[in-house]
Amino acid sequence: MDKFVSHGDAADRAAPSAKRQPTDWLTQFQKCLARPLPEPARFASDNRIVETYQTMRLRLFGKRKSGALPTLIVAPFAAHDAGFVDLMRGHSLVQSLSGPNCGGVYVTDWIAASPDLAQASFDHFLSELNAAIDDLGGQAHVVGLGVGGCLALIHAARFPGKIKRLVLAGAPVDTGIRPSLMTRFARKSVDCAELPDDVIVCGAQSLSPLRAGHGHEHAALGTMQRNPASFARADLDAIATFEDWAARSVDLPGRYARDLLTRIFADNQLATGAFVALGRSIDLRSVKIPMFVLAGALDDITPKMQALSVLDLVGTAKARMRSLVAPCGHFALFVGANTLAREWRTIAGWLQATAPSAERPKAQTIAGSVDSRRP
Repeated sequence: MDKFVSHGDAADRAAPSAKRQPTDWLTQFQKCLARPLPEPARFASDNRIVETYQTMRLRLFGKRKSGALPTLIVAPFAAHDAGFVDLMRGHSLVQSLSGPNCGGVYVTDWIAASPDLAQASFDHFLSELNAAIDDLGGQAHVVGLGVGGCLALIHAARFPGKIKRLVLAGAPVDTGIRPSLMTRFARKSVDCAELPDDVIVCGAQSLSPLRAGHGHEHAALGTMQRNPASFARADLDAIATFEDWAARSVDLPGRYARDLLTRIFADNQLATGAFVALGRSIDLRSVKIPMFVLAGALDDITPKMQALSVLDLVGTAKARMRSLVAPCGHFALFVGANTLAREWRTIAGWLQATAPSAERPKAQTIAGSVDSRRP
């Protein structure tokens, strides 16, 4: 019989030194059965599903344009659905990446776990991402967000030549370089290793530090980067839209959640070369494609040093790397009005450039953001 389990919040966990009680899986099973079914992701812009896989719907926003590579946004499969990439006008990463030289913007809309996929591991999601890129023609520009960035980076190492340009935003690569809310949480979540392979967990609880602030207008205003003194309709709509998204959570396969907590956050296998994907060790030095890294100066989920660390781990030539540090926290990297209009506009131009620039690397400041590497 398949089991459904929902972890308790971090505050409910005993201290690491305290004696842990055995997990009552039957009680957890009954609690999870009482939960309402997860709501599907909602998007502001017109889109259509072009492919459906076991774990993901591949969505196209707008029209596919011939003669240019498509851009694939790899959303994180963690606490919430992919709707944050297209919340509303002025808060849409999809719209920010669209442009005349873009071959179309696609999004990985991950499907909440079901009993038949309770044992799906990180490898399963990597395989489906690879299938999606193949279905797009075998090559694409890829934008990886949060832990979706880890998946994209692993794909670049495991399947060289398929990703032409890679953007990583708030991606926790070297989690050992600086502690964070997620690394501390992962190292205390000792009962995650005890999860049976046939369980489903609530992402907003099993990965609670990745949950967006819900029910706090100040947090919503700061994340969306709206004027806190304004009561304009646009500001009120922004709060309501963010709150609506933050209230939705997704269910994850227990094995996949365990992979994230132990292999990515607690054991730091990606940075140390110990991560094995589809039977092969992942060597980040084999990644030599042009890369753009975006980090948040105030990010306590993926501190900027964790995000920027990838620039010293991959084999990409320094002249083909760029990075920006935005003056914001984690979720504002993806939905903040200022970040989308400033940092992401720069990234969009870089993605749609016909060839890397030949100018020498130099430091550059863009409206409060630090560009530490520029081709």
